[in-house]
Amino acid sequence: MVTRSVRSFNDPHSDPRAIWQRALELLRNTLGRDTFDTWFSETHAVEIRGGVLHVGVPTVFKLETLRGSYYPHLASAVREAAGRSMEIELRVAPRPEPVAPALNLSSSHGADAERSQPIQPARSRPAVLAQATFDRFVEGASNQIAVTAARRVAFHPGEDTNPLFIYSSSGLGKTHLLHAIAHVTMQRYYTVLIDTESYVRQFVNSVGAGERAAFQEKYESAEVLIIDDVQKLGGKVQTQDEFYNVFNALHQRDRQIVIASDMPPRLLTGLGERLVTRFEGGLVVEINPPDLELRIAILQRTLDNWQMEIDHGTLLMVAERGGTNVRALLGALQRVRMYSEMERSPITPAIVMKALAGLPHEELRKAKPTVPELIAAAADITGVPPELFTSPRKDRRTARARQIVMYLACRHTDLSLHAIGEALGDRDHSTVLHGRDKVERLLAQTAEAETQWWLQHISEIRSRLHL
Repeated sequence: MVTRSVRSFNDPHSDPRAIWQRALELLRNTLGRDTFDTWFSETHAVEIRGGVLHVGVPTVFKLETLRGSYYPHLASAVREAAGRSMEIELRVAPRPEPVAPALNLSSSHGADAERSQPIQPARSRPAVLAQATFDRFVEGASNQIAVTAARRVAFHPGEDTNPLFIYSSSGLGKTHLLHAIAHVTMQRYYTVLIDTESYVRQFVNSVGAGERAAFQEKYESAEVLIIDDVQKLGGKVQTQDEFYNVFNALHQRDRQIVIASDMPPRLLTGLGERLVTRFEGGLVVEINPPDLELRIAILQRTLDNWQMEIDHGTLLMVAERGGTNVRALLGALQRVRMYSEMERSPITPAIVMKALAGLPHEELRKAKPTVPELIAAAADITGVPPELFTSPRKDRRTARARQIVMYLACRHTDLSLHAIGEALGDRDHSTVLHGRDKVERLLAQTAEAETQWWLQHISEIRSRLHL
């Protein structure tokens, strides 16, 4: 793997970058690489002023975590690195562009050496969204695992998180994370970033033009392959066969593969079992809809970029009324801003009410369904009358349909097991837990007829409710 040498300074005891570089080395050795990569790899020294070392942190979420959980480690490492006691001031100050870690933390032999060969000049860089960087991704509990995994593959591609499969409903940040990974990897590795529709189109065109070998060379020579919306491979048998070959060629050489979809691998329809099992062979992570706290943070970050201020109560109104789809939430804020400018008025609760009252229902719908909504969809798709879901009936057909609702309610609502049980006819929380676990066990099995029944019905309900 490519390594970078640590920069030398004339006075390592007074230069902030030299002190912080040494402190990072100590932190990495003390805390381990996983913790280091997650919380420290994107920090950087800003300056020393008044005897205080100012350190830049990319997000508010990381700032609070470092202050709350790691400050004693920071203080100890900086004291040892500086050779004297030195106060530390953490502040949100993202780097202008994401760069690879400055530490020499990996070997440069074997598979790593193969991945780190100089990129040929003829290989073009991917077209990445300029704003879609890790610095600009607002982190919270609903996306933290996905962000941590994305950073890991960005800074350590092809190691132990391969492939990385990210799934979520539309508008929650999958594509942003894919482009953030590409921003980092393209600095050192030949990175191919593409959406599935473009991949399919290129494959079909290459076959028609007799250039299939060139198509294979482009993708099999990638050091990092990032592909979005892989669910759109469903039903395209020839393209699936080609992608299967590309996947194997890259995976066997420890080349990093990152995949995004709107569903987990096992629920993708029209996809061959051999691809599904390979997707499941790596790390599968989900991005959940943002909770209220994260929605407020997302809106506040956007307002900061606009250099606008809104009082907390008004911001809370937008966060509550804008929905849990991030794209729709930001659209709602943009609409509020437009109304404010049209009326030449500050953004007030009255402006918010007026602006959001005109939004289409689909943009304001809750991303998380209610149990009655799940029952209605399950009843329509399974043929079990809705009143039986809350009845004492325990026949196999009714019980299976009810267990599907239990599973989906656990996955797609914030309700407790007790609340779900109450909504399903005052059933005990242990009954809900049993139903959820049973469905999860069945979904983890191979493609037997029984498993396929569950997969088909769950997939249809999710599609019906846009989950």
